[in-house]
Amino acid sequence: MPHASEIQLKDYADAFDIVARIWDRDYSIWPEADDDADNDWLGWLELPSKLSQGAGIASQRVVESLNWATSCTVLGMGGSSLTPETLASMFHQHAPRLHVLDTVNPRAVRNHLNRIELSTALFIIASKSGTTIEPLALERIFRKELMVAGISDASSRFIAISDSESPLAQRAAAGDFLHLIQTPSNVGGRYSALSAFGMFPASICGMPVAEMAERAADMAELCREKSLHNPGLALGSFMARNALAGRDKVTILTSSSLQRFEMWLEQLLAESTGKHGKGLIPVVGEPILPRACYGDDRQFIAISLGSEDEAEIDAFQDHPVFRISLPDRASIAAEFFRWEFATAVASSIIGVYPFDQPDVEAAKASAGAILASDETSNAINPSALGDAINRLLRKPASGRYIAIAAYMPEAIELTEAFSNLRRAITLGTGVATTFGYGPRYLHSTGQLHKGGPDSVMLIAVTQDDEEFDLEVPGANYSLAQLSLAQAAGDVKAMTDRGRYAELAATKQDPIQEIRQIASSI
Repeated sequence: MPHASEIQLKDYADAFDIVARIWDRDYSIWPEADDDADNDWLGWLELPSKLSQGAGIASQRVVESLNWATSCTVLGMGGSSLTPETLASMFHQHAPRLHVLDTVNPRAVRNHLNRIELSTALFIIASKSGTTIEPLALERIFRKELMVAGISDASSRFIAISDSESPLAQRAAAGDFLHLIQTPSNVGGRYSALSAFGMFPASICGMPVAEMAERAADMAELCREKSLHNPGLALGSFMARNALAGRDKVTILTSSSLQRFEMWLEQLLAESTGKHGKGLIPVVGEPILPRACYGDDRQFIAISLGSEDEAEIDAFQDHPVFRISLPDRASIAAEFFRWEFATAVASSIIGVYPFDQPDVEAAKASAGAILASDETSNAINPSALGDAINRLLRKPASGRYIAIAAYMPEAIELTEAFSNLRRAITLGTGVATTFGYGPRYLHSTGQLHKGGPDSVMLIAVTQDDEEFDLEVPGANYSLAQLSLAQAAGDVKAMTDRGRYAELAATKQDPIQEIRQIASSI
């Protein structure tokens, strides 16, 4: 039997033409492009060749100037943080050790403060726009903590990665940062993996950036081919044609070293394609289920690294499966490009413009209005989690999926508890589930939830964090208030669009509560 991707390519007569038109920067292959006519968002096509020339990589002089640092914490959201998160999980690092903080949960922030040595801590504020509320709030907190620790020149501990005209760049010119690392203005955040957002932290933390640059350049050349051997074209056509046939749940399975890569893929697919009622719905981190649990709305992509065991795929033999194998860890850079190209191809086939995010601002506006009311806690009344789950399970299930968003400190045991809950829901209903931590998901699947297919049922789960709360210096809110406002704001943005969403709260022992709910389904 021929490979599934070959069947899809033969069915799509204009597939080879898409390749040439992407490289020619012909935006007419995507609808709605005229609305964004003044902007060029295809700069990511050039990043592999520029990376091979050292663009985005720290110079030896900069690396040596940071030899005092034992830790490097990236403060960012979405595309600014998910690449460093992926790389930190894959590579052994020399000092400084790379951390990523993409949450405003006060417990998580306090945990991070306890994990690092402030006297030798370096912080990177990563924001393309220079206005992202989460990293800016965290920056204020860490600057204060450095001052309290007796480090008077706190600016010498901060590096900014941002576009050249952003507010962060302006602050850098005024001396607020040790360095400003400029990023290309024609590369959107979720397509910026091979820019300084990913490669600068990698280079100062001793990762093999030269090998990664070589792998990325090789992949870019392969993605120029008008043939079935074009890796990005094959993958993009596979995803899109299956989605058009009703299989829009792109279920991604990876071997152990690539599990954090799934979050990067989730953001790229969800935020690029989830709009105007269409979209590829990424399902990541899902526990393996019996074959009978998977409906005909599924397609599967299995990704493995080197000698690691491939994801078990026997349960999926009745569904379309696309397999990818990385020969070594440095090839993750090639995968960044393959998937970016594939997403551009898939967007053309399903008929969406991949470089905007028209619905992301809705949740931000709602959260801002709640914070401005000065009644953040009093105005929000979440349901008990068990009650919310029971109501959700009574909803019609056919073709729908359940998205769980946890505004809680990320932890292995908590993730496992939610994984068991996801398993119980799908075993009991046949409905696919997704899971993400807030506010991270707002910058990825949040666009899909509000703009993609009207098949999502969202439950945002909160936890009482007042005991661990941290005030944001110079702001009229604390981290706990910001987190709660973001959760409630997203639920409102969803319901304003006529979509099912509910805010729920856990009790004193959330892990035990989630386990009990799962066992009762």
